[in-house]
Amino acid sequence: MANKYSILRSCYGYTSFREGQEIIIDNIMNGRDVLAVMPTGAGKSICYQIPAMLLPGITLVVSPLISLMKDQVGALNQNGIRAAYLNSSLTQRQYGLALSNIRRGEYKIIYVAPERLMTDGFLELASGLDISLVAVDEAHCVSQWGHDFRISYTHISDFVAGLSRRPVVAAFTATATKNVKDDVLELLALDHPYEITTGFDRPNLYFGVVQTESRIDYIRKYLSENKGKSGIIYAMTRKNVEKIYSHLLAAGFPITMYHAGLSDNERALAQDDFIRDVKPIIVATNAFGMGIDKPDVEFIIHYNFPLSMESYYQEAGRAGRDGSEADCILLYSAADIHTAKFLIENGVDDAEDLDAESLEAAKKRRYDKLDGMISYCKTTACLRGFILRYFGESPKTEKCEKCSSCRGDYELQDVTDAVRAIRMAIDVTGERYGAMFIADFLHGTDNGRMGAMGFTHERGFGMLESLPVSLIRDVIERMIEEGLLIRSGGQYPVLAISPKLDNYLASGNRMTVKVKKAQKKGKSTKQTPLTLRMSPADEALYERLRKFRRDTAEKRGVPAYVIFTDSTLREIAASHPRDMLSLMRVRGIGEEKAYRYGTAIINIVRAED
Repeated sequence: MANKYSILRSCYGYTSFREGQEIIIDNIMNGRDVLAVMPTGAGKSICYQIPAMLLPGITLVVSPLISLMKDQVGALNQNGIRAAYLNSSLTQRQYGLALSNIRRGEYKIIYVAPERLMTDGFLELASGLDISLVAVDEAHCVSQWGHDFRISYTHISDFVAGLSRRPVVAAFTATATKNVKDDVLELLALDHPYEITTGFDRPNLYFGVVQTESRIDYIRKYLSENKGKSGIIYAMTRKNVEKIYSHLLAAGFPITMYHAGLSDNERALAQDDFIRDVKPIIVATNAFGMGIDKPDVEFIIHYNFPLSMESYYQEAGRAGRDGSEADCILLYSAADIHTAKFLIENGVDDAEDLDAESLEAAKKRRYDKLDGMISYCKTTACLRGFILRYFGESPKTEKCEKCSSCRGDYELQDVTDAVRAIRMAIDVTGERYGAMFIADFLHGTDNGRMGAMGFTHERGFGMLESLPVSLIRDVIERMIEEGLLIRSGGQYPVLAISPKLDNYLASGNRMTVKVKKAQKKGKSTKQTPLTLRMSPADEALYERLRKFRRDTAEKRGVPAYVIFTDSTLREIAASHPRDMLSLMRVRGIGEEKAYRYGTAIINIVRAED
C-alpha cells in the first residue's frame, strides 16, 4: 500500500524529506489547514503533491501563472502522476477534453488560475467533484502588504465556502512578513492552521552587492568567466532590458529577453528558449520569473535593485533550486533610487483601483519597503544576516563567509571632500542643472556642450577627475536621499542646495559610501565553485548525459530539467552507475524515470568507462 515514503521514493527519487516537508504532509493528511512559509527551492510542491496521491478525492492547486502550471503538470506526468491544468492557454477542444477527463476521475491533481475559480463553468464543475485539498501557491498574492497582489486571490475563500464539503486548505509562500502572514490567515479563512516557517536561509547561495563604474562591463566579464551557466539578469525598465540584451547579443552570448512590451508569442518563445536551455541566459524585467520552475539557474544578476526585499529575495531565490551553488549579485547605483521613487509615484504594479487615501497608504508601504532595499545595498554587515533579520529570523552567526560583506569585497570610502565639491559645483553653475551634468563637470568631461557654455573654465571643473563619474553620481544621490540637496520634479530635474547642507558640513559630519575593493591581478569575479567537482573524464560524461537529456526533452516536448536536473546528472557522472539498482540510488531518479530512461543512461555510462 502506498504511503508518503514510497511515493517520495518511487515518484520523486528521494529517500528523505527536506526540512518541514514531512510535518506539513502529516498535518494535511490529518485534515488540518496549513500555512507554510518556505524559501524558493525548499520543495513546497511535494508538500501538497504527495497528499494529493494519498487523499481519496481531487486536489486543486491555485496557481498564478500559466508557465508554472505547464511546468509542474509536465513534471508530474513524467513522474507517472496524472495531472492537468485549466487556463486560457488551452483551445476550446483541449479544455473540453480536460473537463471530460476530470469528470471521469482521471486526474488526482488539477491546476487552476485564481481568476477561473469563480466562473460559472468552473463552479458547476467543482460542485460535482470530491475535492479533498485546495493548495494555494504564491499565497502572498492575497495581501496588499505583499509584492504581487492579485485581487482574484481574495475570492479563494468564497470559492471554498461555496463547496458542499469544506476541503483542507494549504497555503504556501516563499516570502512573508508578519503583515502578509496575518492577511493570508484572514483572507483565505484558514481554520486553526498548522503554521510553519522553515527558515529563509539558502546556504547554497552567494549574495553580493557590487558598485561598479560600468554595470554592462561587469556583466560581460562575469558571463565570460562563467561560460555555459544558465542565469537571469533583471533590469527595472524595458529600456534597460533592451540595452543590456543588445550589448550582450553583440558580444556573442546565447541570450534572449523578456518584458511586457513584447508580443505574447515573443514572450512565450523567449521563456521557452530559456527553460529548454536553447538560450540559457535571459535578461528581463520582473514581469518574468514568478512560477518559473527551472531548478538549474546558476546566477541571478540584478542590473537595478527591486523595489522591496520581498521581491529581491524571491527573484534571487530562483537560483540554485536544485541545491547547487549559485550567485546572487546586485549591481547597486544610487541613481536607481530616483527611478524607483518615480515608479512608486506613478503607481507601478497597482493591480486594483484605489481611492486617494488607500493609494497614499499603498505608496507609504512601498516607500518603507524601498528603504529596506536601500539599507541592504549600503550595509557593511553580513548580507545573509540582513536578509534573515528582515524576515524576522535570527542568523546563526554574525558572518556567513558567503557574501560580499563577509568576504571583504568592499570597503568604506570617505567622500566628504566630494560632498564639498558637489556643493560648490551646483553653486557655480547656478542651480540650473541635473545630476549627470554636475558629475560630468566635476569629473572634467567636456562633451562639447560644457565647453560651448564656458564651463570648462569655471572654478571646480575637473576637481574630482580622479573619481569615477558613477561614484560622483552615487554621492549626489546619497545627498538627495539625506535631504542635503533638492531635486526638482518635471522631465528635466535640476539640483538645488538644501539649507541642511551647510549645517551638515559646519557640524563636522563625514559621509562614507561602500565601494568595491580593487581587484587583485588575476583574481576572477567567479564567486562560487560547483557543488560537485568532477574530473575531465566525468565532465565528458556529464556533457554526454546533458545531450541525451536535451534530445529526450525535445522529443517529449518538455523542458530539459523535467527529465533530469543538473544536480542529478552531475551525481550520475561522478558515481558511474552501471546497473539499475545503483542508478536508483541517485537522488532524483524514481521508479518511473528509471523505467523510462534507465537503460539509455546506463548504456551511456558504460560507453564512457
